[in-house]
Amino acid sequence: MNFFCNFTLIIAAVHSVAIFLCAENGALVTYVHGKAEVIKKKEDNSSKIINLANSTRIETNEWICTGKGSRTQLQLGNFIYRLGSMSVVNLSASNDITLHSGSLLFCSTKKTQLVIRSIDSNATFKGYGTIIIETTENGGFKFIPIEGRGIITTSKGGSKEITGGRMMLIMSHPSYFGDAYDIDLMLMIKTSGLLNAFPDPLPSFGRISLAIYTQELKLKGKYNALIGDAPTKDNLQMWQFGPSEDENNKGFFNKIFKRN
Repeated sequence: MNFFCNFTLIIAAVHSVAIFLCAENGALVTYVHGKAEVIKKKEDNSSKIINLANSTRIETNEWICTGKGSRTQLQLGNFIYRLGSMSVVNLSASNDITLHSGSLLFCSTKKTQLVIRSIDSNATFKGYGTIIIETTENGGFKFIPIEGRGIITTSKGGSKEITGGRMMLIMSHPSYFGDAYDIDLMLMIKTSGLLNAFPDPLPSFGRISLAIYTQELKLKGKYNALIGDAPTKDNLQMWQFGPSEDENNKGFFNKIFKRN
C-alpha cells in the first residue's frame, strides 16, 4: 500500500473518531429562533432549566423545549435535528428520540437506524433521508418522508418501504400503521417552517428538489393535499387545496424559488 493510500485511511479514521466524539458528547445547537430551553439534571437529581443559544451542548437524555413561534437546530454527528414551535423532545441517544409533543425534522444523508417514540407509539426507521415527524392527539405520530430510502418497522404492523411524499400514521401500543396518504411536497416545502424557516439549507436540498420534481410528474393534474391532525385512532382530518392557474403555469424551479 502506497503513501497516499495510507494517508487517505488515516484521514478517514480521524474523521470517524471526530464524528463519534461529537455524538458521544451530545448534540450541538447551531441555530435558535425565539425561546428554546433544555432541562438539565443536576448531581443531586434536581433539575434546572437553561436557555438555549448557539454552541450550547445538549447531553444525552436531556429534554429540549421550544416556545410558541420558536425553533432550533441541532447537529449530532452526521444527523441534523430541527425542532418546531411548541415542541418537546428527548435525545436519549444519537439515534433514539422521544417526541412528546410538536414536530421535528430529521436529516441524514448516510444510512442509519433511528428509533422514534411518542407518548403512546414507537417505530424504527432504517435508511437515510429528510423526514418530518409530528405528534397527533391520539398519542401516535405522523411519519412524513420528504425524500430518502429505507424501511420503517412497527412491532405489530411489520415493515414498509418509505416513499417521498407518502405520509404514514403510527398508532397505539403495540404500534401499527394507520392509513397512508400522498401529500403535496411543493405545498409542504412552502408551508413547513421546518423546511423553509432556517437560514442554512439542508444537506439534502438537491434530493428534496428531485423528490418534488418526480412527484409533480407523477401527480400532475391531481389536487394538492395537506394532512391535518388525528384526534382519535379512527378519525383523520385532511385539508385539500386546489392548484391555482398561476401556479400551474410556472416552471418547477420557478415555483421553488418564487420567481415571477
